[in-house]
Amino acid sequence: METCELTDMELWGQVRQDDGAAFRQLFDRYWERLYVYALNRIKSEADAQDVVQDVMVRVWTRRASITIETTLAAYLHAAVQYETIAQVARAAKTAGRNSELEQSILPDITAFSDPLRYKELQALAEQEIARLPEKMRQVYRLRQEEHYSVKEIAGMLGVSEQTVRNQLNTSYQKLRKQLREAILSAIFLW
Repeated sequence: METCELTDMELWGQVRQDDGAAFRQLFDRYWERLYVYALNRIKSEADAQDVVQDVMVRVWTRRASITIETTLAAYLHAAVQYETIAQVARAAKTAGRNSELEQSILPDITAFSDPLRYKELQALAEQEIARLPEKMRQVYRLRQEEHYSVKEIAGMLGVSEQTVRNQLNTSYQKLRKQLREAILSAIFLW
C-alpha cells in the first residue's frame, strides 16, 4: 500500500513510529484547512501561519505521547483553535503593554521636547491627583511619592493590604483616564 492511499489514522500510526514522510503527508493534507481557520479568526496571514506551524511542530515533537480519541482532523482543528485563542490573548496582552508604555513614555517625550509643556502636564497631573477622594489620594501619595510598600501603608493607615491595593488600583484607573484625555487635548492644542 502506498503512503498516499493511507487513511489519517494509518498515517498517524506511521508518524508515531518516527516516519517523517508520513508526517509530511499529514501536514500537506491539513495545512490549508487549518491555516484558513486560523486566518479567519486572527486576520493576519503571518500569525495564522505561525499558529499552524506551532501546532504541527508540537504534534511532531509530542507524537509518541499524543493519544487521539476522535479523528486526526478533529484533533488538529481543536489544537489550532486553542492555539488561535492563545495567540489572540498574547496579542491583547502585548497591545496592553504597548498602551501602558505609550502612556508612560508620552510625558517623557514631551518633557524632552519642551520643558514648559512638561510643567503643564505635571500641573494637570497634580490637579487630577487633588481631585481623588481624600483616603485614595493619601494612599496614592504614600505609594507614588513617598515610596512606601503596600504593607507599610496598610500598617500606617490601619487598613488591610487588600484595601490599599484596591485604593491604588482605583486611583490608577481614574488618573489614567483623566490624564490620557488631558494629554491628548494638550497635544492637539500645542
